[in-house]
Amino acid sequence: MKKIYGLYKTVLLVLMMGGFIWGCGENENFSTLHELTDEEIKEIARQDSIEEAQKNKINADLILEYSVEITISQTLYDGTTLSIDLDKIADVFGITQEELIAGIAGEEDALEIKGFAINGTTRIDYATSSNTNSPWGHWWDANGDVVSWGDNAMLFAEFDTENGVFYVGQFPGHLIEDQTITIIEGLKFNDTRVAVVITVTAKGLEEITATVVNTQEINVNVYPRLNTNSDSLQFDLNQVFSDLGVSSMNEISFIAVNQDGSYNQEPAVGNLYWFNSDGYVGTYGEDAVIYVDYGEYGDDKISIGQFPGSLTEGDEIVVEYGFLANDKIEMLEVTVKVVAYDDPEVPEVGDPENLEADIVLSKPYSNDYSIVTFDIKEIMKKAFKSTTYQVGRAIVRGELKLYQGSVEEATPSYTADVPGYWLDADGMVSEWASGAVWCSIGYSESELYLFGGNHPDNAEPGDTVSTKLIATYNGGSVTFNITFKIE
Repeated sequence: MKKIYGLYKTVLLVLMMGGFIWGCGENENFSTLHELTDEEIKEIARQDSIEEAQKNKINADLILEYSVEITISQTLYDGTTLSIDLDKIADVFGITQEELIAGIAGEEDALEIKGFAINGTTRIDYATSSNTNSPWGHWWDANGDVVSWGDNAMLFAEFDTENGVFYVGQFPGHLIEDQTITIIEGLKFNDTRVAVVITVTAKGLEEITATVVNTQEINVNVYPRLNTNSDSLQFDLNQVFSDLGVSSMNEISFIAVNQDGSYNQEPAVGNLYWFNSDGYVGTYGEDAVIYVDYGEYGDDKISIGQFPGSLTEGDEIVVEYGFLANDKIEMLEVTVKVVAYDDPEVPEVGDPENLEADIVLSKPYSNDYSIVTFDIKEIMKKAFKSTTYQVGRAIVRGELKLYQGSVEEATPSYTADVPGYWLDADGMVSEWASGAVWCSIGYSESELYLFGGNHPDNAEPGDTVSTKLIATYNGGSVTFNITFKIE
């Protein structure tokens, strides 16, 4: 039977407007709304079911369906691996699994196997093989439609050609507990299509009810660092193994303590937790001052570092970093005392000066943001009557300011590594998109230097950019007349 649902809609609309008379029988009064018969209602329902089935139909010669669960994370792109039936895909394509993998990976002389996706709401193909970091894979929104990385992204699926599995992960902080999203990844070889349907369910973290069986107390003195470099701290590894009943750190999960006393199971990255000045889990770039990590040094060592500029001599912070296994916790209680830096240099005596230097930075053109450096330590120390560490700390604190062209009352707005700027072909401040080169001041406890490089797209061999950068601090200044040559 031809579809009649659209006709019924039209009839109903016209009847409601009172502009048309249609008789189901002779001499009927149509001044009131027509009531559908049971047969008409059944036919509309049948037509609706056909329309819904067509909308949900997946255009594929082979459909493989899988279900996975992901534990929600607020900070990590975590997920799970999924093994798919590569043998079935290879069979329907009439090729070997080796040929299948090589084709997906896009290897030279491999079969042309095209990845794609199918949007969930429309069943329309998304023809691009990938918008992720793998040769086959996509980002997905809550409706199961392909989307770019960003605010609407919920999940991603990436096919690992080395191991022949999918990794299904999440955009941190976007999933909600018990949310279910179905995504459809596709492969095409010649005219044969395969759909891999993955239903993903988001699960919340289970509350930790484990007992602290032992606490190891560790004390450390640190000075206010100029970077996030870490120091190593040793703990009793054998005690951890004995208390938790494990034989390897691979059996352990890493936790920290929240402000409310609960246990945090979501490291910022790897096994690293940031802590605020009260010693509880914090957020990088907001209230974080110290981090603790495991894995950078030996099996019996943790690493501790800091957010530059966040600590001052005299500060004392106690943080708790725990090892969890077999429903037991071994806690490391780390007391961090901030002491003054043991500066090997002595500042030059006298009043700060206003100095000037002509500098040539020269480097071959490159498309990888490689840099060239120029030592400016001695002139900076002399102008500001400060040690290298003191100048570096002034940069971290924002006390040293770097201007382009001339000194202004307004606080500089840096466009490159702080303090520094992207510069256009005329040597004026620009953003990355229009910059030809960039130039910044680099620093550490023992170094002060200018560094910079060229934009891969906006510069070419033979370009020369001239500019003036002025650094001010402690009543002194250094004017750098810079000629930046791209060879």
